[in-house]
Amino acid sequence: MDEGQLMEKGGAIAAASFSALSARLALAMEEGGPSYAAAFCTIAAPLITDSMSGVHGVHVKRTSDRLRGPHNAPDTHEKERLNEALLRIAQGTPPAELGDQVFVLGDSIAFYRPIIIAMPLCLACHGEPGETLDSAAHAVIRERYPADAAIGYRPGDFRGLWSIRWPR
Repeated sequence: MDEGQLMEKGGAIAAASFSALSARLALAMEEGGPSYAAAFCTIAAPLITDSMSGVHGVHVKRTSDRLRGPHNAPDTHEKERLNEALLRIAQGTPPAELGDQVFVLGDSIAFYRPIIIAMPLCLACHGEPGETLDSAAHAVIRERYPADAAIGYRPGDFRGLWSIRWPR
């Protein structure tokens, strides 16, 4: 596969993973509001990414510099990509312009897509305390993730990366 094909494959998997996760969270939000969606996400998000990994024969992960759960901690290469994105943002690049990246890492391919806070739904669990962050959802999050650092975001902020890896 050439770089364009690798970007296309990674992009399609990232889009499908985002779609699956956001659809399930939107449904949970409708069913029981933000606190229910926060509790649901604790269980469902890892299952959804694992399911997408199995369906596509890849490893799908979300990672960030501001973690909610330790299972999303970045590996060395992911941390380099996160730091690179944060540096570019600090130098004036709007998060929405970061773009996808693909790398050949020895015997694997690594694809990264920035996660941008683009939907109001995201802010119910990742927003500013006392403003957009739902207080009941925040209580659930603090209970399940005492070391949570994934709040305080505003629309358009860089939240992290979709990290997709597959064998070369």
